[in-house]
Amino acid sequence: MKKILIVFLFLLVILPSQAKVKPKDINFPKHFYTNQIKACSFVGSESFKSEYTKNRIESLVGLDWMSEWAKGNSRSVNHKNLTGPIKLFAVATHTAVGNNDENEINSAKEVLIKIAKANVLMDTISAEELKKKPNCWKDGNPEAPCWGHAFEFARDAFTNYLIIATYLREYLDDKELKIVNKYIKKMHKKFIKPWAFKKEEQGFYAMANGGIPNLVYASWTNDKKLAAKEFNFTFKYVDRIFYDDGYINNNSFRGYRGLWYHSYGLNSILGYIHLAKLWGAEIPPNIIKKVTKSAEVLNLGILDYEKYSSRKFDEFQKNNNYKKKNARMHTHQEAIAIDTLMEMITGVKLEIDGIYLSKRASKGIDNLIGFNANCIK
Repeated sequence: MKKILIVFLFLLVILPSQAKVKPKDINFPKHFYTNQIKACSFVGSESFKSEYTKNRIESLVGLDWMSEWAKGNSRSVNHKNLTGPIKLFAVATHTAVGNNDENEINSAKEVLIKIAKANVLMDTISAEELKKKPNCWKDGNPEAPCWGHAFEFARDAFTNYLIIATYLREYLDDKELKIVNKYIKKMHKKFIKPWAFKKEEQGFYAMANGGIPNLVYASWTNDKKLAAKEFNFTFKYVDRIFYDDGYINNNSFRGYRGLWYHSYGLNSILGYIHLAKLWGAEIPPNIIKKVTKSAEVLNLGILDYEKYSSRKFDEFQKNNNYKKKNARMHTHQEAIAIDTLMEMITGVKLEIDGIYLSKRASKGIDNLIGFNANCIK
């Protein structure tokens, strides 16, 4: 009996504590990342009153995303005509709801319904069809086509649409809600469900590797079981992909873009952890510990890139073949509030990264996580 007790205590010491989130723990906030949207200067002031803004947002309705995507390759994606308008739509809607502006809310609803009726992005390649296409970075070639980008950017744009829908849900009548919900169910079936709980071996990227889309849909459908399952799945994956020293499997080792992709993954998990805390999910202590080390590694890269990049990666990697002219040795400019998230969740203050500060937008929505963390300070 004494031996059993000793072994049990030993295991408690050497094994990381993994919290188990249960459905009863979950409380869905009204507006995804906050319980109540308020006017926030960090989001911006774009509105449907601007003809340019309105036209840019409505360009989503006629977007031929598959043709737009084809202009990219494994290294880069020409996604501004998808990401740009959906971010503007999120900003204008957030501001409309935050200001309780009836006219602006009605304009946002009109676009929400137009997109649903037009089945925007539904003609994008499916997860099943991807299996018949060559892999991205075929033979390590950055110029090779990446069909996965078409699917992933469509999924993430739809996730932002779904977040916008949560902002507007209380303003939709039964008929409008039916139209929007029909579209959401179809898009979920094509873009979120096939990627949910996907067993991957490397990397942590936008929207928490598909975890945030899962959470937003759980919120929309009031499915606490799905939310709890998602938190448990992603925390387990993060525990494996984030190393004890703070580096991230795959992300941190992508050649001249290693630091850029490291911050990409770090920003994504920081946003996810904010949602977990807000929703009532317990964060495993080892996850916080690893993410804190990851924040410290980002600072190392900013202060001493040579030392940061000296860390060896022993696993196979094909997506790190960048020429120096394509280098991005700075914090990811789309992670517009990573400094706020880092300090809030890990207590680590972001070091001054001049290139990042000159490139990042001062206002807007972080489309990597679906919200602006500066609005929750």
